[in-house]
Amino acid sequence: MKSLVLQLCVMAAMLGPLLGWLPLAEGQDVLDIGDRNQVFIDGRFVQDAQGVKIKVCPPKKTDEQCWRGNTGAYVQIMEPDGVFRAFFALTKDGKTWRRATHGKLPEKDDILGIRLGGETVFVDPKAPPELRYKRFSGMRNKIWGSADGVKWTELHNNVFPAKACYPLGMDSHNVCFYDSRLGKYTAYVRKNNAYTCPDDMIWYHGLQGKSRYGNEKHYGRRTIARAVSDDLSKFPMPKIVLEPDDKDPMFKGCKVMDFYCPQVVQYPYAQDAYFLFNCRYLSYEDWYLPIDMSGFNRSTVADPVDGKRKKIGIYNAGVEDIELDASRDGIKWNRYERRPWIAQGEEGSFDSHTMYMTRGMYLHGDEIWMYYIGLDDPHTGSKEAAKRCTLTRVVLRKDGFTCVEADYGGGYFTTCPLKFKGNKLTLNMQTSALGLARIEIQDKSGKPIEGFALEDCDRIFTANTTARVVTWGGKSDVKSLSGQPVRLRFELQFGTKLYAFRFGGAVSSK
Repeated sequence: MKSLVLQLCVMAAMLGPLLGWLPLAEGQDVLDIGDRNQVFIDGRFVQDAQGVKIKVCPPKKTDEQCWRGNTGAYVQIMEPDGVFRAFFALTKDGKTWRRATHGKLPEKDDILGIRLGGETVFVDPKAPPELRYKRFSGMRNKIWGSADGVKWTELHNNVFPAKACYPLGMDSHNVCFYDSRLGKYTAYVRKNNAYTCPDDMIWYHGLQGKSRYGNEKHYGRRTIARAVSDDLSKFPMPKIVLEPDDKDPMFKGCKVMDFYCPQVVQYPYAQDAYFLFNCRYLSYEDWYLPIDMSGFNRSTVADPVDGKRKKIGIYNAGVEDIELDASRDGIKWNRYERRPWIAQGEEGSFDSHTMYMTRGMYLHGDEIWMYYIGLDDPHTGSKEAAKRCTLTRVVLRKDGFTCVEADYGGGYFTTCPLKFKGNKLTLNMQTSALGLARIEIQDKSGKPIEGFALEDCDRIFTANTTARVVTWGGKSDVKSLSGQPVRLRFELQFGTKLYAFRFGGAVSSK
């Protein structure tokens, strides 16, 4: 028996990473979730599973043209907080935007504001009020501080090592924020990584390889790198956390796609969840596409021999869409089935070729509003095309990035051992007409707890809510189990979707 158990443990250790399951930290056999919300972005809570799968849920495109003009590709939305006043535009309904006066506070009923440019602004909880807001520029490699977003003081220069900067990286919309999980500052930046160029493609990549990477047998692709620091004045060399791999588009031994903007967000409404809205850039190359490239500008590089800039065969032209990736630690990313989370629009539409995710999200009731910039032209740097950049909104339910979906024939899964705080269990779920669900609370070993077995649970039906309270025999009170190691076993039937779960409510002192 011991041998069988050991074999099963070894199998779990081997299969876990392949299934997206991240085990608990070393030495941790019970996950303390307190009263925090839990989302299903990997297999942490989906163990001993059958007939269920983790599914990516695309948002609803509104096709609203919220703002049209030369907004640029790199945009950030911010919720007015009564202090910050450096907005370019403001809105009261999320759809209709008006130009804002720089330096004035938003009106009381304004809900969102836009900040433009390739810089990231974030609130620094460690800073004094006069430096409450921080502004980070990857291209300029600097950090500024401000009390209100109007008057900025340069605080730190040369924040990253020189080798991290352009042309080896830091172009595009690099991001920096205070990571509350780590209690540190985290930055996600672009890194132009070098790959080995096949001999029969040196004619195409060779000059750029020599100029940028010191070797004609190298060529570069945009990747996403991460750096963490206790001190905003100095970050270490960023390390790649996501790059195109052999499953992504490749022709003649060369990668032909990039990960363009590292739009990573620490999700504020759940424990241990990061989302990356990955801008996937497919290069237009006439050596593998039947395309006339005469209308696109060729790139130039400095010849390492004479220092003169010369045109090379490479074009910085292509098209983009947005993929959703997720992580528990911000390092290991689950790309799921790699389908577009937001796909390009129909031919002739304002987002038919190029898409850039806007930084930030806004929770409006039970909906999350997010924005992206769409363009009906490939990525070319065309100033004329940039005048047609369009800001548009997408909508999804709270926690609705992914879900656990049951097969029509039904399924079940069990969570890892966890410890909670609260007196009721609420679910974010959707059954539609046919779906059904029941939940069992087990002890740490997997034995049903008396009064909370599957047969005791009142079957959930006709539910589409972010806060459905679970009952057993008509009672929802679980405070007797608060603080104890338990497991949850979910039974889902006929296509039920489960987005999140949470324990809550004050624990009685009696």
